[in-house]
Amino acid sequence: AERLAKDKALDKETREFAANGIRSASWLIDAISQRRTTLLRVVNVVLARQRDYFDYGPQHLKPLPMTEVADQLGVHVATVSRAVSDKWLQTPRGMVPLRSFFSGGSVTDSGEEVSWQAVKAQLKEIIDGEDKANPLSDDALAKALKEKGIDLARRTVVKSRQQLGIPPA
Repeated sequence: AERLAKDKALDKETREFAANGIRSASWLIDAISQRRTTLLRVVNVVLARQRDYFDYGPQHLKPLPMTEVADQLGVHVATVSRAVSDKWLQTPRGMVPLRSFFSGGSVTDSGEEVSWQAVKAQLKEIIDGEDKANPLSDDALAKALKEKGIDLARRTVVKSRQQLGIPPA
């Protein structure tokens, strides 16, 4: 293609067509490279921030707003959102949507930050361990979470339980 663009034996229109094709291909290659670099930078931030998730499990997921990652990388939040959209991360805990590492969260009584995903994982753990013949009420679930240092209103527990698809007691 480069030879065609520089071949003086060809007419000007053919040379321009070849040169435009080269420019378009070059632009596409650069865009793909930039997207790959952005994705890699986002994944590195996720890995650094969510190390406890990989070591100890979903109950240790930290809050990680996309805006924080965007600020850290010097890109727009929409860029981060597009970068993680429909991407999955293969982890020792299985295939996980990259987007699941991003969420808001709460602070435990001890001052530790936990993401909403981690709170839901704790709630599911409590429910999985309950006596199925005598399930815990939403108030009892809130108290059980409080014992683990997570102080949530009963209404928030109800919402989290519903999001997990778990019926009320």
